[in-house]
Amino acid sequence: MKKASLFLIVAMMFVALGCSRDSGIDRNSDSNSEGDSAVVSDAEIEEIITMTAEADHAFEGQQAANAQEPVLPPGIDLFQYAGSASGSLNMSEFPSVRIWGWSRDGKAAYSVERAVDGRGGRIIDFVIIDLITDNKVFEQRIDSFDHDDSGDDYSFEDLFFIYGHILSDALRSNNIVPGQRNDFLSFPFRRNNITYNSQIIDIGYINDEYGMFERVISRYSILVTADNRRKIISNIIPVSRVTLHTYVCGYFLSPFENRIMAVTAEEFFGFEGTTLNYRFNGCHLGVGFN
Repeated sequence: MKKASLFLIVAMMFVALGCSRDSGIDRNSDSNSEGDSAVVSDAEIEEIITMTAEADHAFEGQQAANAQEPVLPPGIDLFQYAGSASGSLNMSEFPSVRIWGWSRDGKAAYSVERAVDGRGGRIIDFVIIDLITDNKVFEQRIDSFDHDDSGDDYSFEDLFFIYGHILSDALRSNNIVPGQRNDFLSFPFRRNNITYNSQIIDIGYINDEYGMFERVISRYSILVTADNRRKIISNIIPVSRVTLHTYVCGYFLSPFENRIMAVTAEEFFGFEGTTLNYRFNGCHLGVGFN
């Protein structure tokens, strides 16, 4: 039963029992005049009904708003398979990633959340990516410093709650279906009697302009193989000019298509050691291999 409707029930009981608004009235006295009667007028009943309808409407509106809040998916460690190969000097941060859902036309929604070394605070990057083109069709950066001076008063969960309606609208407008199984898996894997694998190739190096390291990565490509066939799914310029290592991390399989979202990582030098930047790229498993 809706909470607001309880008000109507109580109000009708008030009318039926003839409860007096003046506790000093003697109900056993024959001298009570019509002016002292406990009968509630038609106008008062109408007012009660109107108030109840408004309360019901507000309650239903709140229920609808709550229903639009996205359910927070679990965080995933995308470095769990690449960690043994890490060449890290001193890895200071492992961002947490959430997969929010998939569309039936090649899109996926994910978020990356990280504590920011140096300045402090927390940042969430919420992205909907078209895995056919690798274009980001929606981006929302959420920064804890936008909501408090210290940057530490809001948890990642608090920040998601604040932006819940914006994220829900983006998911809905891009036909993202939430609640799907989102297992993070490692390469190589076998599907439809084909063995798929991935590696990073064509790594380019340049001298470190800051003089801290002998050389840093300036470019690389991501290769996916299907038995003896292959295709390059992306050619990448690193996000940082002091990128030291790259890793094949794993993949997610779309629940609707024969398509994966491959994940790679760049390890680069930051303020308090090295940190990771994740890359997400689509790869259809049935086309484009030569």
